[in-house]
Amino acid sequence: MKNQGFTLLELLVAIAIFATAGVAAMKATSEHVRAISMLEEQTYAGYVAENQLNAVFLEKSWPLKNQQKTVELANRSWLWRQEIRKTADANFSAVVVKVSLADEPERVIFQLQTYIGKPDA
Repeated sequence: MKNQGFTLLELLVAIAIFATAGVAAMKATSEHVRAISMLEEQTYAGYVAENQLNAVFLEKSWPLKNQQKTVELANRSWLWRQEIRKTADANFSAVVVKVSLADEPERVIFQLQTYIGKPDA
């Protein structure tokens, strides 16, 4: 009479294969969640930068000045920094807005640049 079933070695190999597959699936899932979190962060930072550039377009003062401010969006505090750079034409300035989380000001998440002309008097 022949014994039926698996040997201990066969069971250990099967468990090792399933464990490896499980670890790979968990790693892929955690990387996916991290990527979604980063994308969400960049999206909100983009909203903050676009809002600030729109505010600059509405300003009537000249010359533009460097500024920075903390704003609230999506239950988070964001720090935007506006840098004004001179151009060859005195009637135009380059405006660069850099956005980071308020608690990590050195890590720029999003940067947006445009050129603005001197408003008509």
